[in-house]
Amino acid sequence: MSDALALIAHDLKNALGGLEDELSRLIDDPSPVMAQRAHLHCSELRRQFIQFLTLYGARTEGLTAHCEDESPQALLEALQRVWNAKLKVDAQPVSIRIATTPSVPAFWYFDHRLVRLALDAAIHNAVRFARSQVTLDVREDEGWLIWRVLDDGEGLGSEDPAQDNATGLGTALSEAVATAHRSQGRSGHIGLKPAEGGGTEFTMALP
Repeated sequence: MSDALALIAHDLKNALGGLEDELSRLIDDPSPVMAQRAHLHCSELRRQFIQFLTLYGARTEGLTAHCEDESPQALLEALQRVWNAKLKVDAQPVSIRIATTPSVPAFWYFDHRLVRLALDAAIHNAVRFARSQVTLDVREDEGWLIWRVLDDGEGLGSEDPAQDNATGLGTALSEAVATAHRSQGRSGHIGLKPAEGGGTEFTMALP
């Protein structure tokens, strides 16, 4: 855990320095665009803190999923709206789309907060590697709810374009969230593999 603490501290120090610079320039030259970008970076810092604290809690006290009937499709649509807004403000040439699947259940029993954290982390990783698009979908398969995040990058093993400021906590967080979901002797799990046609496919299966 000490290595993770050092990584997150390094990332947050750099991010706070960048935010301080943005706010200083905003004082001298106020503009809506710069204010929106500063707000975006504040939100990103908050996201990193929440991910880290959730993972820390999972490793020290165990992670408990508080499940309720939720709409998987509604969650994907909310993530799509938030991420496309972020990418537009940051002028990144990547878009988030939702693929239509025939077996999307209207509702499923899962912890909305934890699953959103895990998918947010997976999308964050996918955006770093994507050339132009990240695809989201969800489906039911033999009693499992399968979430998928697919990027159109160069695939597993490619050089991380954001290597200097990536903590690697996202995958560990997603795994902790998945395994916290248990039903009838089964627990959730994640997967990462090359995607058909290129890119990388992240999956999270919940019972």
